[in-house]
Amino acid sequence: MQNLRPINVIKASGTTEPYSEEKVIRSLASSGLSLDTTSRAVDHLRHHLKPGISTDAIYGHLFSFLHQNAPVNNYFNYGLKRAVMAMGPSGFPFEILFSDILKMDGYRTEVGVVTQGKCVTHEVDVIALKKEEKNYIECKFHNNPGHKTDIQVALYTHSRFLDIDNAQGGTNNPVKNHSWLVTNTKVTSDVESYCNCVGQKVTTWTYPKGKSLQDMIVSSGLHPVTLLSEVPKNKIKFLLDLGIVTCSRLKTAILNNQTHDLLDENEKSLILKNIASICKDNG
Repeated sequence: MQNLRPINVIKASGTTEPYSEEKVIRSLASSGLSLDTTSRAVDHLRHHLKPGISTDAIYGHLFSFLHQNAPVNNYFNYGLKRAVMAMGPSGFPFEILFSDILKMDGYRTEVGVVTQGKCVTHEVDVIALKKEEKNYIECKFHNNPGHKTDIQVALYTHSRFLDIDNAQGGTNNPVKNHSWLVTNTKVTSDVESYCNCVGQKVTTWTYPKGKSLQDMIVSSGLHPVTLLSEVPKNKIKFLLDLGIVTCSRLKTAILNNQTHDLLDENEKSLILKNIASICKDNG
């Protein structure tokens, strides 16, 4: 039942909106929680609501409740968006994450590739090849949930792609080239309109439905290491700097004894236990 008190919520962007219990329920349901756990989580949140509460505080109350009362994979899925944001401030771990996700889907990928265009050279975040389709991907990472990727980024991404495509023969190229913009937050409505108009792929946290970034992470089982609360933040930074950005990569590193100088035996044991619960395929 919707809370009856007039509650305004302060969003990450600084704007306010009325509290919506339906929105909270949808968010919890998307994590795969049972109806009973969702109902109890919403009831727990009601006791902490107050005028001017931030979305950060709402998340904190719910995540704390789920940590104690929900299966590990469910509460980790609820914390997934913030875990991806915690991969910064550099955008390089995000590029590796998206590259690994595409590999799971049958793509051959490269990260940080310098490519010659017709006019100038370009460094492409990720190049992904599958059959006769080659994707030139711009990954826009943000660690502020209120930040939207704007039209300038879409224009810049497509302009660079056209220079690269022209250097490779354009429409005469037997391999079909595509431009692809990926972000871990949202895009403006202008970006959506422009990308649809010029045929540029776009992937955001929630779009396209069924193939959003959130969907891709959950279905691939490639969850970021920033989900693992038992790993101290300073050690997480070392892992990210080493390119160990997913639970799958961390499991491999532990089993190959590549983390003995960073993680103690207790941390390794807890990590492997949680990875087994979180990831669908953590090979």
